[in-house]
Amino acid sequence: MTLKQKLKLVPEKAGVYLFKDKKGRILYIGKALSLKKRVKSYFQKGEFSPRIGAFVSRIEDMDWIVTQSEAEAFLLESNLIKHHHPKYNIRFRDDKSYPYIKLSTNEDFPRAFLTRNPKRDGSTYFGPYTNVKAAKKTLRLIHRLFPLRRCRDKFKNRLSPCLNFYIKECSAPCVGRINKEDYEFLVKGVFLFLQGHYESLILALRCAMLKASQNQEFERAANIRDAIRAIERMGQKQTVTSFPGEDIDVIAIAREGKDACVVVFPIREGNVVDRNHFLLNIDSEDTGRDILTSFVKQYYARASFLPSQIVVPGKIEEKKEIISWLTQKKGERVRILFPQNGDKKRLLRLAAENAKLLLTQTKSTGNDKALFQLKEYLELSRLPLRIEGVDVSNIAGCEATGSVVVFEEGQPEKSEYRKFKIKTIQRIDDFAMLEEVIKRRYRKVLRERKELPQLVLIDGGKGQVGICSRALKELNLQQIFVVGLAKEMEQVFLPTRSAPVDIPLNSPAMKLLQRVRDEAHRFAHSYHIKKRQKKITESELEKIPGIGEQTKKLLLSHLKSLDGVKKASLKELMDVPGIGEKRGKLVKNWLDKNER
Repeated sequence: MTLKQKLKLVPEKAGVYLFKDKKGRILYIGKALSLKKRVKSYFQKGEFSPRIGAFVSRIEDMDWIVTQSEAEAFLLESNLIKHHHPKYNIRFRDDKSYPYIKLSTNEDFPRAFLTRNPKRDGSTYFGPYTNVKAAKKTLRLIHRLFPLRRCRDKFKNRLSPCLNFYIKECSAPCVGRINKEDYEFLVKGVFLFLQGHYESLILALRCAMLKASQNQEFERAANIRDAIRAIERMGQKQTVTSFPGEDIDVIAIAREGKDACVVVFPIREGNVVDRNHFLLNIDSEDTGRDILTSFVKQYYARASFLPSQIVVPGKIEEKKEIISWLTQKKGERVRILFPQNGDKKRLLRLAAENAKLLLTQTKSTGNDKALFQLKEYLELSRLPLRIEGVDVSNIAGCEATGSVVVFEEGQPEKSEYRKFKIKTIQRIDDFAMLEEVIKRRYRKVLRERKELPQLVLIDGGKGQVGICSRALKELNLQQIFVVGLAKEMEQVFLPTRSAPVDIPLNSPAMKLLQRVRDEAHRFAHSYHIKKRQKKITESELEKIPGIGEQTKKLLLSHLKSLDGVKKASLKELMDVPGIGEKRGKLVKNWLDKNER
């Protein structure tokens, strides 16, 4: 069917259209309330913006997807742009999957955890967070202030609480230590906290503290008091504005060549509670209106919270349609403002200044340069924002260990590191050990639906790369790119090429690969040494009949060392959370008996 014939069949319904070139590559993706009217407008005489004019002459084919409403069309457009990376759409640079904090409100006792894959599963998502470390810090604070359960599986009743209960980071609903009503209060607190509504949260907590005190629940009242103080300290750090009680997003843009940085200041209850920044891929001919319109559509298709006002630095296209969509999504009126003076204009200038500084900083960082170089040298389709390094360590096949280290945007994320005790290989065979580590690592990642890397770096040459590439293929993970870095001549090997890739030794790209490789080696070797020492000097606690791994961990975490356990009195042993009189006496009697 020709393009002319297809144009006659385009329906007068809401939906998304996809323009393609003669090779079937998607040039541009857009949405419309009436597909027929919008698509027809591209083929009529008239003046187009430089970006639109550049692709109209190349259109040779098209497809469309009908939706039930314009709101669905906005969301579908954003998802398709993220998936297909059309050349003429302005988009988030490399469409990085920003992390969200997920509150699993589709469960009886919700959990809070990080995810990069928000879904329509009945849960509530907060984000996106442009700073991974800030997101993780926020999550740690939530666990401390609002002790929701942290187990990864579905809720079920247990015989005893987990270790998180004893360090006061879990309220243990699995053993009935908290009722449903009190747990729902914690969940509501997380809602308000993540939305930045600190004043409303503090008011609710004060009421709960008074109620707990009146009911003589003094420990609970003290915990709530500590939470209030922590949140008040956070609130004091925020910038006070002239909009008491209002929820506003202030958006500003800085651009240079084919790079643009957008800064969003979220104002909640009159306070600037954060500063988010996003990098965009643009064309040098894109107008400020093009950039702003594309960003607003893509950002609010993903955003978990909609303010009542959005302050922008200029006029946007499709303003009425966007306001209608946002109002429908929020359930109440949303306004888009372009202030000419006053406090909102002042905040716009401040946001614009931040955007300029962040754009300059991003373009000058070595890590950013290294990632772009790796993308070019290895011919990757996306920036390797997440790199995982894999290595194994053993002596004559004994006490063999493996390691996986994780680098996010060129920086090590040590909380993501994982170590492996080699289980299936009892001989000297580094290839088989690497294969075991790769399969165990990524089976678990798939099972837990965690983030996959764009690049896996192996400490080794062509043979090691081949075995790891084959292991990933067996797991249907061909999209993960594998490279090897051999120590002898610092050569980089790919599974698809016989000769090494020529990457200059003094380039940022090579230095980043070396950092990942050396860190993976260090981590695997340190675990190997630790295992050997443990075997030589096996802890006496493990010899005590009836004492398991969990009890040993509790004792060592509170008393710091085996020597501390030996010197502890019976009362000190019994005071360790989770030990009690029976196990305390068992440990004390056995240690005293064997000290003689």
